[in-house]
Amino acid sequence: MMNKRGQLAFLGVMLFMMMFIAIVALIDPLKDQIALARDPDHLDCANSSISVGQQMSCIVVDWTFIAFIGVGIGCALGYIGLRNLQNTGGGGGSLQ
Repeated sequence: MMNKRGQLAFLGVMLFMMMFIAIVALIDPLKDQIALARDPDHLDCANSSISVGQQMSCIVVDWTFIAFIGVGIGCALGYIGLRNLQNTGGGGGSLQ
């Protein structure tokens, strides 16, 4: 029989994989929304004569995809780290 720490590590890995699968499943809808935001009817990012504000909006929209993936993976890894921190007795307070 596995010990409690091994079970928690396995649970953390399983939750990481579940979050990773959810992130991958949401990539296509996110790409569609980014393409919609950049098209000529909305931000018109391909136009060279748009205002500076619109250019900055295009940059932010471009970085949305990378930020979404980074935050999702970071949350999944952070959850694994938090569970390990709680179970080893590290840290100052209770995280419940």
